Amino acid sequence: MKPAMNRMVLIIAEEDSIRQECEPYLVENGFEINSSTTLQEASSIIDAGTSLAVLLVLHSPNPVAMEWVSRLKRNRPEVPIVILAGNSDVISAAEAMRNGADNFFVKPLDLPALGQFLAKCFESNLPETGFDSTQEAGKNVEPIFGKGESIAKVLKYIGLAAPNKSVVLLLGETGTGKGVIARWIHDNSGCRSAPFIELNCSGLKGELLKSDLFGHAKGAFTSAIKDREGLIEMADGGTLFLDEIGDMDLGAQAQLLKTIEDKTFRRVGETRLRKSNFRLICATNHDLAQESREGKFRLDLFYRINVFPIHVPPLRERSDDMQDLAYYFLKMFNYRQFPLAEPVLEFLKSYRWPGNVRELRNVMERACMFAQGQPLTINHFTDFQNDVPAQAAESEGDNLKRVEDLHILSTMRKFKGDKRKSCHALGMSFSNLYRRLSKIEEPELQQT
Repeated sequence: MKPAMNRMVLIIAEEDSIRQECEPYLVENGFEINSSTTLQEASSIIDAGTSLAVLLVLHSPNPVAMEWVSRLKRNRPEVPIVILAGNSDVISAAEAMRNGADNFFVKPLDLPALGQFLAKCFESNLPETGFDSTQEAGKNVEPIFGKGESIAKVLKYIGLAAPNKSVVLLLGETGTGKGVIARWIHDNSGCRSAPFIELNCSGLKGELLKSDLFGHAKGAFTSAIKDREGLIEMADGGTLFLDEIGDMDLGAQAQLLKTIEDKTFRRVGETRLRKSNFRLICATNHDLAQESREGKFRLDLFYRINVFPIHVPPLRERSDDMQDLAYYFLKMFNYRQFPLAEPVLEFLKSYRWPGNVRELRNVMERACMFAQGQPLTINHFTDFQNDVPAQAAESEGDNLKRVEDLHILSTMRKFKGDKRKSCHALGMSFSNLYRRLSKIEEPELQQT
């Protein structure tokens, strides 16, 4: 892909792992990079008037950085601000959002998502939401999901859910777009001007999860050096999105249940009762009803969040949407050779997409890099050439699982057994990957 003009990204950070991780990827994908080690130096670069976006590597606590973000957004509202943070700094990143930052990413960084967000910012000077930004704000615009029958039902349901404050439970496999739907519901609700706060419950456990959710008082535990508000408190007046709620431990579930019922909570280590009027959206790839029966998920919490369930279908059940989705992602990566050849579309439809829409996006990006602006052919999808023909000759059921297992093993071999990188490429959670690996025959696993 040819580098885009005037796509300067200012990275504000000391020399650290986050910067070293994202800078080569951004350069490879057509962004120019400037850097600064201090906020004062960064301000001078911004004042020079260059069209740019800001990546601020944030380490908590940092009140100076928070004030700087707020001041920059007041003086230069057209400058996109993206926070990059470690997993332990997610609350500070969310606080930066309240001070005016447009988005934040935590480690391990989803580099394709970061690149897409920045590209969209330069195109429209508006935050990336995954939807048509030309529509009037506040209207129920249609997500870029396609127009097939199965997704039409989802669009109908989220249109009903948006203007209400009822709890929404999004069900479906990893990578189907549940997070995009949650954001759309918020953006089309009465609380769209308030914060949208997101937490992935699979990444945190025990007291760390409770601290992130409810906040903590100074001295509540060894590293609690100051009072800190939690994500529930930050979501007051807005939306709290709990992704992968099925992975939340039972102790945190009990506290969350009470908070949902009366909108009150206590910070960890504090007796004062606080209140937060938030709208709750949850998402999971688990069968919560079954897990409740098995004692793995609280039954009372399941009943409380299962107010308005919406099932998001997997991509393999949405062949009618494949062309729309493929075109959307290809345009995102500056590919313009349309229409696609019929063999390519049939090739894409024949693959089962275990990573769903997220995997499709990654595949489209990789194919664009191979094509270099030329018409796409099946040869540009080299990672899938061995799987798809075999799958086309097989029947459904066990054969489908076999194809998906082969793709998982192929990805594991590609990353030399690195499960973190494999999860990212497959669009799977760690728990899902381990569950699938435990069911694959031992001789095949040894080949990885």
